[in-house]
Amino acid sequence: MRKILLLITMVICSVSVVCTGQQMPTSVNTTGITIKDEFYNNTSLHEICQDLEKKTGLKVDADLTLIAKYRISYWFQNIKAEIGFKDALKGTDLKAYVDENSILHIVPKTQKVVIAKAVTQMAYRGKAEKTNFSISGKIVDAKTGESLAFTSISVKGRKTGVQTNVDGLFTLQKIPSDTSALVISYIGYKTLTYYLNPQTPTTNLKIELEADNEILDEVVVSGEKTEVMKVNETVGMFMMTPKNIAKLPNVGEKDIFRGFQLMPGISAANQSSSGLYVRGGTPDQNLVLYDGFTVYYVDHLYGFFSAFNSNPIKDVRLFKGGFEAKYGGRVSSVVDITSKDGNQKEFNATADVSLLSANILAEGPISKKITFVVAARHSWAGPLYNKIFNTFKSQQTANSSNGGFGGQFARRFQSGQTVSSYFYDLNGKVTFRPTQKDNLTLSIYNGEDFLDNSQNLSLPFGGTRSGGFNNTDVSNWGNTGASFKWSRQWSEKFYTNTLMSFSNYYSKRDNTNQNSITRTDGTTQNIKFGSLESNDLKDISFKSDFEYRASAHNLIEFGVQASHLQIQYSYSQNDTTEVLGKNDKSNTLAAYLQDEIKFGDNKLVLKPSMRVTYYDITKKNYYEPRISATFALTKKIQLKGAIGQYYQFAKQVEREDISNGSRSFWLLANDSYLPVTSSTHYIVGGSYEIDDYVFDVEAYYKDIQNDTRYTLRFAPQIGRGLVADETFFTGTGKVKGIDFLLQKKFGDYTGWIGYTLAQSDKNIAQFSATTFPSNFDVRHEFKSVNMYKMGRWDFSLTWIYASGKPYTSITGGYVIKLLDGTEKDFTSPSTTNANRLPASHRMDIAATYNFVHGSIGLSVFNVYGRSNVWYKKFQTITDTETNEKYLSVTDVNYLGFTPNLTFTYRLK
Repeated sequence: MRKILLLITMVICSVSVVCTGQQMPTSVNTTGITIKDEFYNNTSLHEICQDLEKKTGLKVDADLTLIAKYRISYWFQNIKAEIGFKDALKGTDLKAYVDENSILHIVPKTQKVVIAKAVTQMAYRGKAEKTNFSISGKIVDAKTGESLAFTSISVKGRKTGVQTNVDGLFTLQKIPSDTSALVISYIGYKTLTYYLNPQTPTTNLKIELEADNEILDEVVVSGEKTEVMKVNETVGMFMMTPKNIAKLPNVGEKDIFRGFQLMPGISAANQSSSGLYVRGGTPDQNLVLYDGFTVYYVDHLYGFFSAFNSNPIKDVRLFKGGFEAKYGGRVSSVVDITSKDGNQKEFNATADVSLLSANILAEGPISKKITFVVAARHSWAGPLYNKIFNTFKSQQTANSSNGGFGGQFARRFQSGQTVSSYFYDLNGKVTFRPTQKDNLTLSIYNGEDFLDNSQNLSLPFGGTRSGGFNNTDVSNWGNTGASFKWSRQWSEKFYTNTLMSFSNYYSKRDNTNQNSITRTDGTTQNIKFGSLESNDLKDISFKSDFEYRASAHNLIEFGVQASHLQIQYSYSQNDTTEVLGKNDKSNTLAAYLQDEIKFGDNKLVLKPSMRVTYYDITKKNYYEPRISATFALTKKIQLKGAIGQYYQFAKQVEREDISNGSRSFWLLANDSYLPVTSSTHYIVGGSYEIDDYVFDVEAYYKDIQNDTRYTLRFAPQIGRGLVADETFFTGTGKVKGIDFLLQKKFGDYTGWIGYTLAQSDKNIAQFSATTFPSNFDVRHEFKSVNMYKMGRWDFSLTWIYASGKPYTSITGGYVIKLLDGTEKDFTSPSTTNANRLPASHRMDIAATYNFVHGSIGLSVFNVYGRSNVWYKKFQTITDTETNEKYLSVTDVNYLGFTPNLTFTYRLK
C-alpha cells in the first residue's frame, strides 16, 4: 500500500520540476513552468493555450467554446505560467487556477472552486552530489520582480537560516545536501518551500514569492498562510508592510506610522501627531531613515498623517530600543524605511482618491537594467477637509475668571478659530542594475505643509466699548531629501553598501496677537504682540556599510559614517526683540563594528557591537557599547534581552509654551548650556509561539542624561537681553515599563491585543524641586486590533484606551516693570505637569471591497464621537481702560466622529 501511495505521489509531481529545481511550494498549487519570453498581440486565448502547451509542456484544461471568444494581448516575460494567466485574464470574465495535479484551469469567474493544498513534492530522489555547501541569490516578488528585503530563509527541518539584505540578496551556508529544501517567508507573501537538486545553481539563484492576493477570485486554497506582522524575531523590533496597513481604519490616508502607533510601547495618546512616542521618548529621539537619508519631522496636516506616502514604500522596520551599532545619533528608537525600486516586468500605475487627498503612483521598466517609481500626493478641500476645518474654527465657549489678576468676577468670551491648510509630497526613485552584482539607486523626496490656525475673540465689555482679539498663527514646514546608493555583492561572503545623502528640514511660524478696541467716539486702539519663529536644518552625510559572512554562524558588519550639519534658529517677540538666535555647524565622524554569532544550532544568538563617534563641537569621542541576545529555550519559547549606550547630538529642544501647548526646535548640542543627550537601554523579555498565536512581553528601563528644556519663565527682564543659562535647563529622565502583545498571526481573522504599563519622569531642578512626569507620561495604554477577511471584503476594527497625559496649567499672573520703564505681563504656572487631562479612548472601523483593478473602502474614525482633549489653551485678555486681566481657558479637542471614503484604482 505504501508503494502504491508513493507511486501516485511521484506521478502527480512534475518530473520536469524536480529536475530543474523550480519546485512548487507546499502551500501553493503551481504548474512549475516559467514562460521565458512569449508575446501575444490580440491573439485568441485558445491559440495562446495551444502555443504554450506545444512550447512549454503546459497542461491547460478549458472549455474551447468558452475561451475561443476571447482575444488577449499579453507579454509573458520570465513569469510563472499561473501568474501570467491571472494577469492576462484581468478585465475578462474568466479566471485561472492550478489544481493539485499541476493542471491550469480556465473557468468563468462566477464558478466556485475549492481545491486542496498542493501535494508536498518529494525531495530529489537521486543521490546527493554536494554536501555542506553554500547558495547565494535573490528573493523577488513574482509579479513585479521587486527585491524583497529582510526575507527569512532557512533549511527545512533545521534552525540554520539568514535574512536577505536591503537589496534582497542572501547567502546561505552549510546546507546539508543539494537535495535539501529551503523555507522562505516574508510578511504579506505566501510561504514557499523551495526544493534543491544537484542541478540547482549555487550562485545568482533567483527565487520568486507570490503575494497574498487581496482578491480570492472565488478560488479557495486550503493550507495557505501569510503573516500579517513580524514581532518577535529581534529584540524590540516590529516589521510591517503598507499593504497590511491599508486594511486598518484611517483618517483619510493609509499611514505606516499610524499603524505602528497600534503596537504596545508606542503611544497613541497624542492623536494630533503621527510621530512616534516610543517608550517614553519623543519623535525627535527617533532616527527616521528613508532610503538612507534622515527625515527630521514626520507630520502632515495637524499630525493626522505622517510625511510618508505609503504607496511607494516597500517595507518598514521599527526598533523600539536596544538597536544595533550601525544606527546612531538618536537615543530612543529607529524607523528604517525602504521604498520600492519599481516594477521590473511591466508598466503599472495606481491612483487613490479620498475625501481629503489624491494620490498617484507610476512604476515600470525603462530598460532591462533600469526601473523607476514616482508618486505624488496632495490634499484637497473635500468633505473631510471641511470636517477638520469646521472642528477648529467652530465657536468655543471658555470660562474666564480673575485667575489671580485682581478681578472678582467672571466673564465669558466667544472664541472663533479659523483654519486652512494643505500638504503635498513627492517621491521618486530610479534603480540601475549594470551587472548582477551591482545596484545603483537615486531616491528623492519633497514634502511641505501650510497651516493657518488663526482665531479671533469677541470681547463683550459692554458700555462704551467693544473690541476684538485677533490671533495670527501661521506655520509652514517641510522636508527635502535625496540619496544616491551603490551596493555590490563582491562575493558570496562580502557585500558593501555606500550612500551619500542630503536632508533639509525647515519650519516657520508667525504667532502674533492683535487687540483692537473701538470706542463710541469712533476711535480704534490697536495693540500687537506675539512671537516669530524659524528653524532650518541641513544635513549632508556619507556612509559605507560592509557585511562579511565569515561562516554560517558568524556575520560581521562594520562601517563608517560622516555628517555635516548646519542649524539656524531664530525666536523673536513683538517683531523687534530677538529672544534667541543660533547659527550652528558641526561635523561628526563615526565608525562601528558588530558581530552576529550563533551557538548550539542557532539556539543562542549574540550580537555584540561598538560604535564610536567624534563630535567636533565638543572635541570628544563618544563610545557606545551594545549587546543583544536571543535564546531558544524550546521550539516555542524564546528569551531575549539587550543593553546599550546611545548618544544624540542634534536635539529638538522642548520649549515650554503653556498658553498654546509645548513647542520644540532643533539645535546642536554643545559643551555648556546644551549638553549631548545620552541614554542607556536595558531590555529583557520573552515570547511563546504556538500554532497561529504568539505571546510577546518585554520589560524595559531607560536612564536618560542631559535632557534639556527651554523656557522664558525664569528670565523676566527680556528688555536687557538674555544669556543661555537663563533659558536652557537640563536634567535627567527615567523611563520604565512593560509591553504585552498577544497576536493571532494567520487565518481569515488576524489581529492583536497590546497593553503597556509605563512611567516616564523628569528631574529638572528649575522646574520642580521633585521629580515630575514628562509631557507624554501615559501610564496605561490598551489597544485592540481586529482584521477579518471574507472573500473580496476586508473588515477591521481598532479600539484604543489611554490614561490622561499631564499638563501645566496657569493659576494666575503678575506685572513686571522693566528697566526702560515699560511693563510686561507674566503668568504664574502651576507645579510642572501637576494636572492630567481626562483619559482618552476611541473606536475606529473600516470595510474594504477589493475588485480586479482596485478597491473601495469606508473608514470611520472615532465611531462613537468621544471628545478627547488635545490640550488646554490659556490666553490673557486685557481691558485697556481698566487694565484688568482676564484668563481664557479653552479645551482644544481632537476630531470626533469622522467618516472617510477611499477609492483605489490600479491599471494591472
